[in-house]
Amino acid sequence: MLAALFALITLSSFAQEGTSSCPDPAKGCDTVAIERKVSPWRVGGFLGPAVAFCGSWEATFNSNKYRDKALFNGIGFNAALNADYYFKAKDPKQLKFGLGAMAGLQNFFFRKDINPFIDKIISESGSTKANAEVRKGASEDHYFVVGPVLSYSFTKKPRSIFLEASARGGIFRSTPAAIFIYDRPTGNNIYSVTATNKRYHAGLLATLGVFLPSKNGLWAWGIEAIGFRTKLDYIFPGATIYPYDRKHGGFSAGVAMRRNFAWDIPVPKAPTPPVICLAPELEWKMGDKSVKGLMFNTATDTTKAEPIMLTWKTRNAPDTTRTETFTARIHHLDNGVDKVIASVICQEGNQLAFPAAFLNAANGRPLYGQYYATVHSQATASCGSCVSEASSTGFAVKDSVICDTCECNKLYNVVVSGTKLVRGKSYMKYVKSSTCEGCLCPAGATDPKMVRQNVAIGEIVKSIRCEEFTLNLNDEIQKKGLIVPKGVTVVNVSVEKVVVGKCADDVEGRTTVKYSAPVKDGKIGTFTEVIVKKKK
Repeated sequence: MLAALFALITLSSFAQEGTSSCPDPAKGCDTVAIERKVSPWRVGGFLGPAVAFCGSWEATFNSNKYRDKALFNGIGFNAALNADYYFKAKDPKQLKFGLGAMAGLQNFFFRKDINPFIDKIISESGSTKANAEVRKGASEDHYFVVGPVLSYSFTKKPRSIFLEASARGGIFRSTPAAIFIYDRPTGNNIYSVTATNKRYHAGLLATLGVFLPSKNGLWAWGIEAIGFRTKLDYIFPGATIYPYDRKHGGFSAGVAMRRNFAWDIPVPKAPTPPVICLAPELEWKMGDKSVKGLMFNTATDTTKAEPIMLTWKTRNAPDTTRTETFTARIHHLDNGVDKVIASVICQEGNQLAFPAAFLNAANGRPLYGQYYATVHSQATASCGSCVSEASSTGFAVKDSVICDTCECNKLYNVVVSGTKLVRGKSYMKYVKSSTCEGCLCPAGATDPKMVRQNVAIGEIVKSIRCEEFTLNLNDEIQKKGLIVPKGVTVVNVSVEKVVVGKCADDVEGRTTVKYSAPVKDGKIGTFTEVIVKKKK
C-alpha cells in the first residue's frame, strides 16, 4: 500500500508533451528571396495617319515656275518601331532619362486635285486624254533616327500614367511622288517629274505621347504625336532639266504601345533567427497557498477550502514580432484512468480554474485522486514557430489513513556523485602557408586543458516509518560502503525526500535538496547545502 502511494506521488510532476489544435505553424523563411528585376530596355510601336507639310498652295504649285509639282501629297500613314534604354538612377524617380532609336515608314497618297492638274497639262500639250498615257507613284519616306528620350510618371505607383518625349536625329530616305505623261501615237513626253539619285538626307524627328500601363505593368497603351523635318530632291526632265532641293516635313498622330521587360531572380538574404520557446513557469494555489506536490487527506481535513487556480507566466523575452499562446490541461488520475477535466487550447490567457465538478460541494475540497497539470507555449513569427516543452505540477487527495499504527512515513532517495579534473582532448592547429596561397599547414597540437568530469558513486534508498530520524550523509555513505574514486575532489549529493502522513517536523509532499562536500586524502568532509540561484 505504501509503495503504491509513493509511486502515485512520484507521478505528481509527470510532464506530458502537449499536442493541440493550434494553427499549422510557419515552416520558416528561405535564405533565398525572389526579387523582381525590371529591364532598362523599353520597346514600342506606333501606327497612325500622316500629313506632309508643303507650305501654301501657291508656293507649292506655281505653274509658271514649275515648282513642287511632284508633291501632291495627301493624307497617308506612318508606322514605326522604337527601342529605348533608360539609365538607372540610385533611387527610383518619376523622371527617367534614356537613349533610344526609332525606325519607320510613311507613305503619302495623292490628293484628288492631281487629276484636274493632269487634264490641264494634257490639254495644253495639244494631246487628248484618250491618247495620253499617265503613270504616277506616291511619295514615301524611310527613316532611322537616334537620340535622347524622357519619361515622366505622374505618381510613384507601378500603374501610373506617364508622358514620353524624344528628339532624335538620323537618316531619311525620301522618294518624291513620280508623275509621267506621254502621247502614245507620237511617243512624245508631255510632262514628267521623277526622283534624283540623291535620296538620303539628314533629318530630325520629335515625339510626344501619353501612356497608361496595364495591370501587370509590362504593357502600356496610349496616343502619340510625331513630327519630322528633312529635305527632298526631284527633277523635271525634258528639253531643260530643272532640279529641285526643297524642305520636306510633316506630322502624325495615332495609337502607340510600349513594352517593358521584367523577370524574377533569386537573391540571397540573411537567415531568419530561430524562434525559441521556453517552458512556462507554473503556480498552483488554493487561495494564497501553493498546493504543488502536496497530498490532502479528506478523512482528517474537512475544513472549507478556498478556490483553486492554476496560473502560469512566460519565460520568453518580450518580442512584438511574434505571437505567443498557451495550452493548459488539468488531468485527474483515478484507478489507472487518466482524464482531462479542464483545458484551454492556444489561448493568450494565463490562468485555468479547477473544475467545480471535481470539488466537494460541502467544503470545496477536491475529490479523491491525483491531479496534475501541463502547460506549454507556442510562439509563431513571420518566418517560423516553436512549441516549448511542457511544464507540469500536481497534488493528490486521499480519503483514508495509510497506516493504522503510525502517521508519519518518509522515503529518502540519495544519489551520490563526484567531480574530478581530467585532461581534455588535444586538437591539431593549422595556419596559413607562407609559400602557398590558400593552403593550410599543421602547426602542432594544442595543449589540452583540464576539465571537470562528473562520475557516479552510488545510490542510497532509505525508508523511515513511525520513528524519528535525522539523515546523516557521511554515516549513510559509510554504511553503504560507497568508495570515492581516485581523483575526485568534491562529492555531490542529491537528496529527494517524500513525506506521507502527519509528521511533527515535516509537511506532506516531495522536496529535493542538493549538498556538496570536499574530499581530502580520500576522506569526505562536511556536507553543506548548495543554494541554487533562480534566474531572473
